[in-house]
Amino acid sequence: MLGEDVQESLVDLVRSNIFYLVLIGLAIASLVSYVSTGVLAAFYFVVIGVLLVDELTLKIVIRILRRQFPSFFKSNAFWRVGLPTQVTSLVLSIFLMGLLGFKEQFGLTLQNMNDGLWLVLLVGLPFAALYSFGAFVFLRKGQAGTISTLDSLKNPSDRIGTVVYAFTMPGIGEEILYRGLIQGYLSINMTGFILFGSFPLLYSTIVASIIFILVHLYTMGESLTEALIQLPGRTIITLILAITFQLTGSLIAPIIIHNLFDGFLVIAGVQATRNRNSNHAKTS
Repeated sequence: MLGEDVQESLVDLVRSNIFYLVLIGLAIASLVSYVSTGVLAAFYFVVIGVLLVDELTLKIVIRILRRQFPSFFKSNAFWRVGLPTQVTSLVLSIFLMGLLGFKEQFGLTLQNMNDGLWLVLLVGLPFAALYSFGAFVFLRKGQAGTISTLDSLKNPSDRIGTVVYAFTMPGIGEEILYRGLIQGYLSINMTGFILFGSFPLLYSTIVASIIFILVHLYTMGESLTEALIQLPGRTIITLILAITFQLTGSLIAPIIIHNLFDGFLVIAGVQATRNRNSNHAKTS
């Protein structure tokens, strides 16, 4: 019994501090690089700084907005926090890109649009639909932390706002930060790749993907088991986004794919919640 309590406490500790554990991991990676090569990989500390500034800025902005507009945040619908969060990340990321010199690798371009749209149609859209169907089955049984949040979408404005938000905003704020700024900056400073057949998967793509996956663990209130069940799907989604950015050099396709994933996922969640509530009503 004591062992289970200790294990549960450790899981809760990791869950509540996963973001800072990621930062510590990046610092350790830089030190390991220094020990093995004699060169301090200072770019890791730039990434740490970007993540830390983003996190602190978001907390400050949301706290100020909650005080100034308490009625807006009275509802638990996550679009009400998500909208100012994504706008803040967008503005901050562009500002930080400017400080770093608006490099071509940041993906603020319309190049390779045809290739990007084909990737959206042939890879992003089918997998988004498949993943959302799996989420629908999973959520319908009430096995995920998001189900309680979706139960709060009782009024039409929150349901519509959540769906519109999911199809338009998450991809903009998060892709510009994680793919454009972080993956783009890493691609400037990291060399090397792993060859899969004839395709070179860049180290910068891998590292940026690992950061994205870890930072997004437990973002929906999942238990450890739920997080592990969802990890393979989240890993595939992340790699699709990261590889799409590597192939096109533009943020357009990753933004579209990201929004498709989130939009379909919200629709699946809302429908699963309705089905579950309807089944409960019939049995009660």
